[in-house]
Amino acid sequence: MRADYRPNVLIVDNDDRALWRFQELLEHRGMSTRATWSGHEALAMLRSGEFDVLLVDDYLPDVHAHDFLERVNRLVMHPPVVVMHSKPPTHSDLQSYASVGVEQLVNKSDAENVCRAVVLCCGQQHSASKPASKTVH
Repeated sequence: MRADYRPNVLIVDNDDRALWRFQELLEHRGMSTRATWSGHEALAMLRSGEFDVLLVDDYLPDVHAHDFLERVNRLVMHPPVVVMHSKPPTHSDLQSYASVGVEQLVNKSDAENVCRAVVLCCGQQHSASKPASKTVH
């Protein structure tokens, strides 16, 4: 990875305060971000292939989260996905999201852990030395 490379993160959340908060936190960590509240708009943006990680809330007002994630998986090129869960995820949540290709499932209220998950996915996406592995928290 080039020293001047800035990973691109697409943030999808219907809460403007959360969007701004995660944009600020991730940009402070050297990432470029784009944001939307709309699952449909996010799908259109993802078709560009320019994103290294997708950070998405477990609730989208215009499309069910699982439908959205299934559509993401059908894209020719799609980034690793980090889902922000509104509460600590249960074992059932972990299984359900893993079935739709989620790399990381994190509690949205723990902003530092959300950012760590995104950073981890960015590192896996651009690491040629080791294959990416799926983990959920």
